[in-house]
Amino acid sequence: MKIDDWRRKIDAIDTAMLHLLSLRTELALEVGKLKGEAGHVLRVPEREREILNRLKALNPGPLDGKAIERIYQVVLDESIRTQVLNGCGVADKAKQSLHRPRSKTRKLSSV
Repeated sequence: MKIDDWRRKIDAIDTAMLHLLSLRTELALEVGKLKGEAGHVLRVPEREREILNRLKALNPGPLDGKAIERIYQVVLDESIRTQVLNGCGVADKAKQSLHRPRSKTRKLSSV
């Protein structure tokens, strides 16, 4: 095969990957909506570690585990970013506390 033949194969795989990433993101948005409705934070580090460990264990190569982790960390980060941009909730507990409604009763300062 010539280089153009290999490039056409790579282009076809890139197109398939793009469609799969879009589908994955649509599913992540649905999960984000459910988390938002339940008042849960979007980013769950334990779940992210579970995903990364599962994918590294399934990896047939030639990419090493570090490459898989780096690639999928970007996928996870972009899923969270897309969820936040679509109003699904907040990414972490620290930001969640900033978005809690304030109490209706206020302390009066003593002057």
